[in-house]
Amino acid sequence: MAGMPSTDEGRLLRAIGPLAGVLIVVNATIGTGIFKTPAKVARLAGSLEAYMLVWVAGGVIALCGALTLAELAAALPRTGGIYEYLRRAWGRSVAFLFGWTMLVLLIPSALGSFARLAAEAVSALTGAAPDRTRESLVAVGILAACAVANLFGVRSSTQVQSGVAAAKYLGVALLALLGLFAPLAAGATVPVPADAPTFLTTPTLAGCFTALVSVMWSYDGWADLSRVSGEVRDPARTLPRALILGTLAILVIYLLANLGYARTLGLDGLRRSTVGEHMPAAHLATLTLGDVGRSLLGTLIFVSCIGACMTNLLTAPRVFVPLAADGLFIAALGRVSERHAVPARAIGVAAVVGAGYVASRTFEQLTDAFVVGFFPFYMLAVLAVFRLRRTEPDLPRPFRVPLYPLVPIVFLVGAGCLMAGALLDADRTAVFALGVMLAGFPVQWAWRRFVGTNG
Repeated sequence: MAGMPSTDEGRLLRAIGPLAGVLIVVNATIGTGIFKTPAKVARLAGSLEAYMLVWVAGGVIALCGALTLAELAAALPRTGGIYEYLRRAWGRSVAFLFGWTMLVLLIPSALGSFARLAAEAVSALTGAAPDRTRESLVAVGILAACAVANLFGVRSSTQVQSGVAAAKYLGVALLALLGLFAPLAAGATVPVPADAPTFLTTPTLAGCFTALVSVMWSYDGWADLSRVSGEVRDPARTLPRALILGTLAILVIYLLANLGYARTLGLDGLRRSTVGEHMPAAHLATLTLGDVGRSLLGTLIFVSCIGACMTNLLTAPRVFVPLAADGLFIAALGRVSERHAVPARAIGVAAVVGAGYVASRTFEQLTDAFVVGFFPFYMLAVLAVFRLRRTEPDLPRPFRVPLYPLVPIVFLVGAGCLMAGALLDADRTAVFALGVMLAGFPVQWAWRRFVGTNG
């Protein structure tokens, strides 16, 4: 029966406790966004007030999403998270489309962006001149190492990730404190790139909506814990608490970090912080601590990206376990090893497709494609709360969305604004992402036709 644990699902161990759950949310969220995307957001927003408003709006959207999914996670604590909510509410076709999009767009986009920035951090720390080919090779090596680290079981993986998450949260907190309170270092200067892009002079709705795409990449991670629901202890209590507390922790530290950026760099400094040593975080660290700050920031970015890679390779491949168990996807991807109780093949495939994206797309293309590809499914998952309350009123719900239906409506309105901004973006990333996603329909038809799985 679909939805019941298969043999492979039954091998997964419930080894994730409340604190580890919160730290998984933190580790999944703090990756590349808070270090790089503020420059693009400032260019698009048009003023410091609009810049901060977009970051506040993104935090509210993420929190409303976490509060809403907490109800579903507590009621349906099956591995796969959003996959299970979509299957239960909207049927197998939508669930298949989600699995397809995870495999060919969402996983590789996320992993590619994390690995690429980690490779850039290595170049900065070693003093090597930027070289795309060398950095791509380093990024592939990083993905391989993170994949191997995830093959030894959920306990060892979460222990490592908990330490990394705590370290990088403290690192972002230090960055915020530097921006808010530290004086400028004596003689510290950061050259302005000669090819600094043009930007808006006044805020516009279109600019703010487009900026929201980058902001939501920075906040993304609030739902990742739900993918490992089958490995969480006491999921009815742990999942809602960890999702909400982890998202709140991110909201607080991100707003403080952006206040620090705004105070020290100002709008013009943010706008002209582009890549490498000119990214906003590096700009801030150099202005306040000089060369020491640049080195510390490079280390923080490297650790942050490694942690995000580790968490994505922990949570994302788990989606294929229930997909395969329900006969909706390649059975081999859902195999869980008896020795370490992990979906080893899915982890390996995730790392390989992530490596394929590293060399083919820019950081901004990777992050924008991820957000545009994921938010339609986030919206359907939030809408599933409304549908399941109507179709399954007797489903046990240990946690209910507070202020229902206001909270999910706020998320849906914010997500609609984000999608509008993505479609207004001139680089056509949204078209690419939606095209890859919609290609899942003919793939699903072929799967049904030749494999014989009915939807």
